Amino acid sequence: MYQYINLDYIDLMTDGDDEMKVTMLEMLLEEMPAELELMKNHLANAEWEDLFKAAHKMKSTLSFIGNDAMTQANIAIEHAAKHEKNIDGIPANLAVLDKTYLKAINEIQLAIQAANN
Repeated sequence: MYQYINLDYIDLMTDGDDEMKVTMLEMLLEEMPAELELMKNHLANAEWEDLFKAAHKMKSTLSFIGNDAMTQANIAIEHAAKHEKNIDGIPANLAVLDKTYLKAINEIQLAIQAANN
């Protein structure tokens, strides 16, 4: 049904509670852009520990979206920032998060509409 999101995990977590599902999906729409911007700022300022913490925190958020490309990109960012290795790959992985999230927004909005009906 969806190309950029997989709601299996969020369905499991909400146990059929559409109101809770909507709340969680709306939170994704609100928080994700700020989290991505924060990660970009940490990268620009070479704040590796802060970038690691932001990527670590994002793991739980990404589980609700269920997008493997985003999850793998975030894992790579987290690992690189934690170990301060392969830092040159972080911008490309941030781009994957950013671009894929932009594509997922419409599907998240459709899922919210579906849960509200």
